[in-house]
Amino acid sequence: MSVEVKGIPELQRQLERRFGKEAMRIKSDRALEAASDFVESTLKKEFESFKDTGASIDEMKRTRPHTNLSSNERIVEIKWVGPMNRKNIIHLNEHGYTRDGKKYTPKGFGVIAKTLSASKSHYREIIKKELRR
Repeated sequence: MSVEVKGIPELQRQLERRFGKEAMRIKSDRALEAASDFVESTLKKEFESFKDTGASIDEMKRTRPHTNLSSNERIVEIKWVGPMNRKNIIHLNEHGYTRDGKKYTPKGFGVIAKTLSASKSHYREIIKKELRR
């Protein structure tokens, strides 16, 4: 079953014509920053439950809004950047790992996916609120 939505590109053109392309970009960037700050703080709070040294929390950084080259959409990413190289461990922590044929699920197993799923509706509400301003 497929659904075809008509009028969205026309609506975007009308909004850009009315407010200007740059003003719409600034407005959407502000909304993305506010919503991603919420997600980042929620992730940090969830990471507290299995914190050891706190490096995974300390290295969690939010990027500035930028255009995704493949989809041409404005995005914000949450990355792990820092001297402790937590980005290498985050994947193992999120998905678990296998050692000697045995599957290990760490304390933080699936915490990112669960947090993103749980905060999806609040994220959208923040985006809507910021875009209405």
